Amino acid sequence: MSPIAKVLRTDESNFSDLVALRYQWRTVELGEVGLSPPEFEARFREWYVDHRESHLGYLASVGDVKVGGAWLVIVDRVPGPGSFVRRAGMVQSVYVLPEHRNRGVGSDLMDTLSSEARSMGLDYLIVHPSIESFPFYRRLGFAAADKALELRFELT
Repeated sequence: MSPIAKVLRTDESNFSDLVALRYQWRTVELGEVGLSPPEFEARFREWYVDHRESHLGYLASVGDVKVGGAWLVIVDRVPGPGSFVRRAGMVQSVYVLPEHRNRGVGSDLMDTLSSEARSMGLDYLIVHPSIESFPFYRRLGFAAADKALELRFELT
C-alpha cells in the first residue's frame, strides 16, 4: 500500500509546523492552558537547542496540509562488555489532526520513524500509549513488555 502522507524529518523549514501541531493538540484537544502560540514556539525553540541530538521530530503532510507529527527520543544506554553501544528509542507525542485520523497517516509517521530507528541501530522502541491508541500500536507490532515497570510521581 502506498503512503497516504509524506513524512519528513523536521528541519528549520518545517519546525514551526510541528510546534503548531503540538500546541493545537495540547490546547484544543486536551484543554491545556499556559503560553500563547508565539511564546510556546519561542520557548520550544530554546528547549530544542539543547535536545536536537536526542529528539528527532517527524512531520506528516497530505498535499500542502501539515496533518501530523511524532518524536523519536534516542536514549543512550549503559554499555555492556558484549555490546558496548546500546541505544533505544522512545516514541513520543504522536499526533494526527482529528479530520485525518484513521486514514493511514499515523501508520505512515510510525513507518518512517521505525525505519529510521532501525537504520540507526537502535535496539528497540518503546511507547507509552494512551488507552485509545493501544490498538494502533499493537497493529504496528508493539507488544506488552513484561520487563518494564514504572514509578509515577505526583506533581506537587
